[in-house]
Amino acid sequence: MILEVMKTTGLPTLLGIPFDGYSSYLRGAGDAPPKIREALRCDASNSWCESGVDLGVAGGYGDAGDLAFAEKDAFAAIEAGVGELIEQGKRPVSLGGDHSITYPIVKAFARRYPELTIFHFDAHPDLYDEFEGNRLSHACPFARIMEAGLAKRLVQVGIRTINRHSGSRRRGLGWKWWRCRGCLRTKS
Repeated sequence: MILEVMKTTGLPTLLGIPFDGYSSYLRGAGDAPPKIREALRCDASNSWCESGVDLGVAGGYGDAGDLAFAEKDAFAAIEAGVGELIEQGKRPVSLGGDHSITYPIVKAFARRYPELTIFHFDAHPDLYDEFEGNRLSHACPFARIMEAGLAKRLVQVGIRTINRHSGSRRRGLGWKWWRCRGCLRTKS
């Protein structure tokens, strides 16, 4: 059944993005693609999903490998790599990378899907105008995305840390958000 669905919706295709050059603290997200694939293939993994489909069945998803690029060319390579998969009718699933890679990924999607709504689940809004002098920092991708008009709407869920700067930018551009405490269930 899943293979029949993939014929009409596009095959989910893994794409490794080994980039953490704009991380401000610890590095490591750039090393994630092979580690994630290793975990997917681990005998201890369970590839069945809640709908009863075995995602590990042959042909259940594709793998386009890892992108290769110099740090200075990273964003152009990411946008081109994701865009190529979209043009092939595939559904990219990115592995690895710090949060800064969200910007070139969304740029690629926006060319094909101009009315995007983004649901962003995170503790941090990533709305800084710049962070440590870098407008492309991992702390800034959603500011760049919304300023460029790459998404019609941004809904952020689970935000637990928002400072005055990020709060004013969110209000100024009309983004929707729910703080983490708003996601908690209370007993009645």
